[in-house]
Amino acid sequence: MNLTLPFEVLQHSPAGFDYPTDSFCDLIPQYEQAMRRECLGKPLWDFLVSKLNPYPETWTEWDASVEYSIGDVVVRNLCTYISTANTNTTDPLATGSSWNKFERFNHAGANKLWTGYLRQIMAYKVFVASLTTTTYRSGAGGMTINVGDGTGVRAVNKQEFLTNLTQYNGIIEMTTVNMNEWLRDNYETEGLPLPACVGNCDVPINRSRRIAFR
Repeated sequence: MNLTLPFEVLQHSPAGFDYPTDSFCDLIPQYEQAMRRECLGKPLWDFLVSKLNPYPETWTEWDASVEYSIGDVVVRNLCTYISTANTNTTDPLATGSSWNKFERFNHAGANKLWTGYLRQIMAYKVFVASLTTTTYRSGAGGMTINVGDGTGVRAVNKQEFLTNLTQYNGIIEMTTVNMNEWLRDNYETEGLPLPACVGNCDVPINRSRRIAFR
């Protein structure tokens, strides 16, 4: 069972609301398996899976014309909320509304790990992995980049490509190091299994690749 869902990648990475998610379902299990193997370890990962609060099979965007009941789940601005009242017509984004954020786990320590670190790491990893194939296309004319000014595509600027990847990988590395520190200091008091990465969590290493640019 995956911890990360496609809409969470959209919400917690630089992807815009209209970013194509076609590749997310293939990438998420691969990157989660790597995170389990290289960083968190199987005992901690299996513990997180066992504490999941499964999302309902169906949920809808919040509708101001609907009266919601206790336990109803809606999505508002890509965030998921659960109703705490019957005949609930309040806006989940409003102060004092009758909604709570839908927590991913039924364990306080797992939620802290998820919301503080792991969710963003996974979102960025999947986003970065999809970014190249989504933005850049290769064909008979070489590699091109999609542009939003109505002209279609233009030749790739190598510096743009490398600058973006460097920035995003830097965020992944920083958050992974921060998560490792938090786990080392808090896993016992938060009731979490011993993470495999305590004191030795792998972080991304930028390796040069041969890329042909026009």
